[in-house]
Amino acid sequence: MHKTTALRYETFGKPEEALSLESTELPELGRKQALLKVLAAPINPADFGRIGGTYGELAKLPATAGLEGVAEVIAVGSSDCAFRVGQHVFVPSVIGSWQSHAIANCDELFPAPEKLPIEQAAMGWVNPATAWKLMHDFAKLQAGDIIVQNAATSAVGKLVIQIASHLGIKTINLVRNLDAESHLKKLGASIVLVDDRDAAKAALEETWGKRAKIALNSVGGSSALGMCKMLANGGTLITFGAMDREPAPFPTRYLIFNDIRLRGFWVSKWYATAPREEILALHNEVFNFMENAKIRVPVAATYPLEDWQTALEHSQTAGKTGKILFKP
Repeated sequence: MHKTTALRYETFGKPEEALSLESTELPELGRKQALLKVLAAPINPADFGRIGGTYGELAKLPATAGLEGVAEVIAVGSSDCAFRVGQHVFVPSVIGSWQSHAIANCDELFPAPEKLPIEQAAMGWVNPATAWKLMHDFAKLQAGDIIVQNAATSAVGKLVIQIASHLGIKTINLVRNLDAESHLKKLGASIVLVDDRDAAKAALEETWGKRAKIALNSVGGSSALGMCKMLANGGTLITFGAMDREPAPFPTRYLIFNDIRLRGFWVSKWYATAPREEILALHNEVFNFMENAKIRVPVAATYPLEDWQTALEHSQTAGKTGKILFKP
């Protein structure tokens, strides 16, 4: 009988109050199941929403926290399982990744990229797919085009900068302050501006009046309205987050006179509805691109599960240099 050490919650609430570290026995391994050893799992903003009960899809309680991670297959129930011992796989969000070991159904597993470092593979399920689809599903971008995004220092923001830079696409990156400007420029950012009411005017001066084809919004509030001012006629604002937690003013003028589009994107919904072959094809394309272009998400620190309170606090620290991960 195998055991797992897991961060679990029985009620929705603030993570520091709802979570507890528990050691429990795992059930017997079924014929079409695999025993996983979790290697690394990141802390994402969506994890806080899921634990807090505000996310779009909530776990059935009691639950183990953690939406994504990478694990090694250490045993299989039978040869019916399509995965081999030693192979790296993504931890299904339904079982939770903030734990040391888990049992998963083989048909719910997807191979993780073994050419990428463990920490990068652990962050491979959510953010790379989000960044890639934001840049490919809403407009036909070409070299020389411009895109604008807020929360440019987020993991998705840094991926967008790197992908765009390698494709010859210019990025206008909005941030809370300019402390991270040099870091973002090293990643390939074209323009970095403070996200305030003067940002649109400053951006258009920097681009000599050329406007963005798409705007990537993960903040909401007045920031979203500001980006609408930077969009070209027929441009699209795509909202995939709401860090500000404030309603965005309705951009009436720009909807009427500039014919802009307002769209939403949730990568979890795409994963739930896309055929398995489509998911595998996207992963293959994105991970090969990341490997060839040496694209990485910066990692600020890793913590054992036992230091979960410190890890959660660090993950919410303003100005941190990269992602925080658990390494059980």
